[in-house]
Amino acid sequence: MHRAISLGLRALQLVTAVTVLGLAASMIKSQVFGTAPVTTRYSTFTGGFGLIVCGVGVIAMFMSFVPSIVPIGLDILAGLFFLGGGIAWAYGLRKTDNCSSPDGMLLNDLLNRGKLGTGESAVYGVYQKGDNVDSLYSRLRGICRQGQAGEILQFISFGIAAGLAVLTFFQGKRGGGGAGRYVA
Repeated sequence: MHRAISLGLRALQLVTAVTVLGLAASMIKSQVFGTAPVTTRYSTFTGGFGLIVCGVGVIAMFMSFVPSIVPIGLDILAGLFFLGGGIAWAYGLRKTDNCSSPDGMLLNDLLNRGKLGTGESAVYGVYQKGDNVDSLYSRLRGICRQGQAGEILQFISFGIAAGLAVLTFFQGKRGGGGAGRYVA
């Protein structure tokens, strides 16, 4: 029973990690001026690390040579990384008024795809030739929603990783069926 629950959570962990990685990679790819913000690059790290942790966790479920402390430690570490990423996105998107403030979104470095210049003469990477205010606002809102999705998925991934760490710990405590146990 515990193995089936663990496999289900690992599958969910895989889906959320791939999605976090994909959203962040998409935002990095669309950066026009300068380098992508650290928060976005960190999200690619958390997504990639989540994939590795998921793979090690699945291997540990079926291979007895992997001590149960390994997936527990990796899940705790991944959970902390995901929590940090979610907090970074929440802090970074704080002045966007839930993606409804055009000025807040345009001035937000996580969303504007970089800028050249300062003040009134600034050129933002999100702007495309022939844009009117409505199309620019619509594009910014889409980018903002993408950022919110990454934020939420990182908080969800934190919960999944925490759940897996607890489940693996208790599974190892009660014997766990033999696979993934360390005998000294």
